[in-house]
Amino acid sequence: MASKNLHSFRVTNPGKGDASHADQSDPATSAIAVFLEYLSGGPADEPLASVLGPQRAARFHWECALLALAKALRIRKTEVFVFFSPEDKRTEIESLVMSKFGRFEGRFLAREGGNLREQIHSAFKLLRAMKFSRTFYLNAISPTLPQEYIEQAVVALDKTDYVLGASWKGECYLIGSRDASLRVFDQNMGASGLEIASVYEGLAGLGLSCTLLPRWHDVNTPDDLPFLEGHVRRADFQRLRAILEEQRDDLRQTFKQETS
Repeated sequence: MASKNLHSFRVTNPGKGDASHADQSDPATSAIAVFLEYLSGGPADEPLASVLGPQRAARFHWECALLALAKALRIRKTEVFVFFSPEDKRTEIESLVMSKFGRFEGRFLAREGGNLREQIHSAFKLLRAMKFSRTFYLNAISPTLPQEYIEQAVVALDKTDYVLGASWKGECYLIGSRDASLRVFDQNMGASGLEIASVYEGLAGLGLSCTLLPRWHDVNTPDDLPFLEGHVRRADFQRLRAILEEQRDDLRQTFKQETS
């Protein structure tokens, strides 16, 4: 444990958060768990389906997931694991990942547990059993998350027990841990299973130190799309931009038909 008292500080200078210069004597001590979910494009699969349509929402979700995975793979001296669901879609998920990244250097593991808290707890315990002393969870619904934030998390974990990155909705987009006991996951973390306030309070109650990253946006409801449209102009997000442009074209066509 790094400290008996809870400290928090915001990492505000991306230029100093270079994970390639982190003090990691053993390059195999850190692992990132990226949670991916296979969506078939059914009407109940994705909240965004009400706006984008089922098939387009499934494509959108997958592009977000691939962007998260690409960021994780850029972190040096850190192994990447894909924790996927549902379990019977392993082949499809592996195929989709390979089509994007070729010979994928990570590993595929089925997610276990009920809510998100239980699934992260299970993933961290499994990675601990594989001798990784520093474990990270990264969500797949923050497609424009700056690469620097993940790098900052890796560096910050040298001096703290946990690193938390919260979305503006109050849920965690990233969790980093070097706490072998993982006791915080035995506690209630709010209705969603992973609310930042509940996680923070749980760490404080256990006397564990914590670093807070800057907040960022996740994209999993129709209300999130206006924010995203202002952030997808870069070439990295051209596939997401194309999906949003398709939706706008459909809306224009529908409007034209209804008013003609």
